[in-house]
Amino acid sequence: MDYPPPSMPYIFGRPVRPKEFLGRSAELRTVFNRMRNGESTAMVGDPHIGKTSFLLKLADPRTQSDFLGTDAGSLTFSNLDLHPIGNDYDLRTFWEEALYSLKDNPGSDEVARLLERTSNSGYARLDLDRLFTYLGQEDRRVVLLLDEFERLLKHRNFQDASFFALLRSLATRTGGLSLVSASRITVADMNLIGRGLLDTGSPFFNNMIEVRLHALSDADINLLLDRAGEALSSSDRRFVRRLAGRNPFLLQALCGTLLETEGEDRQAQAAENFYDRITFHFDDLWQSMDDQTRTTAVILSLVELGGRVLGSDFAYGEIEKVDTFGPELRKLAERGLAEQVGEGWQFDTDHLLVWHGERWSVSAQVFTWWVRDVAMLGTRRLPSYDEWLENKRYTFLLTQEQWDGLSRTAQKVPDWAVKGVAGLAKSLFEEIVMKGRV
Repeated sequence: MDYPPPSMPYIFGRPVRPKEFLGRSAELRTVFNRMRNGESTAMVGDPHIGKTSFLLKLADPRTQSDFLGTDAGSLTFSNLDLHPIGNDYDLRTFWEEALYSLKDNPGSDEVARLLERTSNSGYARLDLDRLFTYLGQEDRRVVLLLDEFERLLKHRNFQDASFFALLRSLATRTGGLSLVSASRITVADMNLIGRGLLDTGSPFFNNMIEVRLHALSDADINLLLDRAGEALSSSDRRFVRRLAGRNPFLLQALCGTLLETEGEDRQAQAAENFYDRITFHFDDLWQSMDDQTRTTAVILSLVELGGRVLGSDFAYGEIEKVDTFGPELRKLAERGLAEQVGEGWQFDTDHLLVWHGERWSVSAQVFTWWVRDVAMLGTRRLPSYDEWLENKRYTFLLTQEQWDGLSRTAQKVPDWAVKGVAGLAKSLFEEIVMKGRV
């Protein structure tokens, strides 16, 4: 009798649901504590780092009870996905969606009356103020979870300072409204966009504390890998960690692809399928980076590629003298794109960048493959990369001479570099297995 295969424990085509959620306990605690105090928070993170999943976790009643206890009963959550809004989306539609959960369960006749009055007035400022002030006086609060918040900032129907000024006023003065936004852009950048709408006064978002969603910790990665049980060997686990780094989307995608793949050279075949599935992630990530982050990430990748080209003969002493490289490496580490290598997970220590005695590596080896395709082989065209290169945006870190020397070394393209992704993955897995035996 044939039995159906076990369910796939890895999710990489949609946000994870609350019961599938992993880690982020410190961030959850911070945001829930701010909700309890009526404060607002801006969740910031790179593409596919888990922002939508985090908001879904916040909206989960069981999670609310775990973190807020009985205080959860005083909060009404409204989760707005702003990604699909069209050109006709307007202020009235926003407030109708924002207050839908409260209308469904007003809790008292007075709140129902104020809601009706607010709706009838077309959500006039004074009526919104009365509604949220009353909620605050009753120790109740609406919590707006706003996914893809930057869509509002750039939407043609919201290019009016009064909307964002009112949102800020309701969240700071009434006690009845708290905001949690999720966005790729920082609070500073949000304020910069808002400054173009506002002639005078305080920045729109200076009431929001920024909480950045970082890549997963080693402990959380181990828990994620454990979901496969014995289906992933110890070498598989090291391979996943080295290739996918700490990004939850990349980790889940590679684990899932490995579990789906059978036969000889399973890891190489899985890596090739994985790369085809996720290259859009790095295209998207590149768009979200500033020039400093782009430069540091590419330099780190070219150093590793150069080390693989020339081995022990590769010298990057000039780069080690660049003092500004250190802070940029740490900024890159905060985004989960690089890491300082120490004890624990096994890295190929022959090809690391050593900066002032610290050993650094690209966190996800697959990113160096993307750089290889874009920068070395030209098999993947990205107009924004071409523009960055043409405008020499890398020169804030390296001189032109240093950059030319580094790129010439990496572009010597030996046999390993022109192999397909499967060949690169096979070489990487063999290195991992060999080092695991030492």
